[in-house]
Amino acid sequence: MRRRPLLVLLVALGAVTAAAWLSEVRAQSRAPRAALSRAAMPPDPRGPSPLVYPPQRIALRMDHSLPAHRELRCVRCHRGAGLSERAADSLIPREQSCAPCHDADLDREAPTAARCGLCHVGYRDGEAPAVSDFPTARLRFSHRAHVARGMRCLSCHEGVEQARVADRRHLPRMRSCFECHGPPGFAAEASAPSACPTCHLTEPDGRLRARFPEGDMNPPGWLLDMRHDHEWLVRHRWVGADQGAACASCHEESECAECHDGQVRLRRIHPGDYLTTHVAQARRDQPRCTSCHQVSTFCTECHARLGLSPLSAPSVRATERYHPPPAVWVRGPIRHALEARRAMSTCASCHAERDCVVCHGALGIGAGLSPHPPSFLASCGAALATNARACVTCHGDLDALRRRCL
Repeated sequence: MRRRPLLVLLVALGAVTAAAWLSEVRAQSRAPRAALSRAAMPPDPRGPSPLVYPPQRIALRMDHSLPAHRELRCVRCHRGAGLSERAADSLIPREQSCAPCHDADLDREAPTAARCGLCHVGYRDGEAPAVSDFPTARLRFSHRAHVARGMRCLSCHEGVEQARVADRRHLPRMRSCFECHGPPGFAAEASAPSACPTCHLTEPDGRLRARFPEGDMNPPGWLLDMRHDHEWLVRHRWVGADQGAACASCHEESECAECHDGQVRLRRIHPGDYLTTHVAQARRDQPRCTSCHQVSTFCTECHARLGLSPLSAPSVRATERYHPPPAVWVRGPIRHALEARRAMSTCASCHAERDCVVCHGALGIGAGLSPHPPSFLASCGAALATNARACVTCHGDLDALRRRCL
């Protein structure tokens, strides 16, 4: 018994901690965002999104870190980069781009393996060279527009001058784009368009294309706290209230209605039998209930339709009896027996078996009020053989029951 005050204290502290955490998350989602720079943003260890930049297959040698290559202007090899207006344009250097500097290496009289193996990985005489694959980025991007604004190649392709092999890791990241394209509070300069379709592909109805065969796109965590992670179900309502336009970039209103109108019930929110077991949580007045449900409409309407006791808004924690008066609930037209037979799990969400035994247990165990119909004695043997424990709970002596019913 001495442990009970400590247990109550721990439960109370846990509730306070949870409430504080929820308040902090909510405050963070509503807080104004200061301008972010690449230095202020943590590095992304996962690399660029494979949905935006699909994996590549590179079978070429080109060491960007060599001093001779670092002295060259990017457009010396990537010809046409300053005029490209589509992400689908191929800017991979061709052999003629290398020829002016590598004439001796590309001597037509040299052995084929030595000549072609200079750039083609694993080349062997008599075999076709390995084929590289550079899938098109799922973005809208114009090199011409960025060059016209005075952007340098290394502003977007960070670290490429140190790379022995330049690959998708050196393609522009969203956080670097946000230095110019970010919404107010993010962009260091607000001169570039900030609408999502400026860079991202869209569906015919104008929403962003977020679903691909490899998976669904997911916002980064630093973007308005919109990362769809394991806590998103808790945060999404607050973020949606503040950033509804951003949500509408990918989602239709019908997606919200399917859950909030009850057409779709996600098992990770409520289990399949939650309708019959929600009573205990509702009586504890958990803030998570009222974060989605309105007591004055959602709860009261359902209770009125089912003939259950009304609830007083705005608090779910009722100080009066949950059930109607005993004269009605026990013996009146709305008898608890009908409700118990209809959905026993609803009763069990608040009541233990001993609560029933107080009245329905045999004399000496309870008050002796039999729950059985008058004709039950003729069939009690089958019930005893099926589940003797249920019979013993109210009647006690198993041997006496067997002599009487079997």
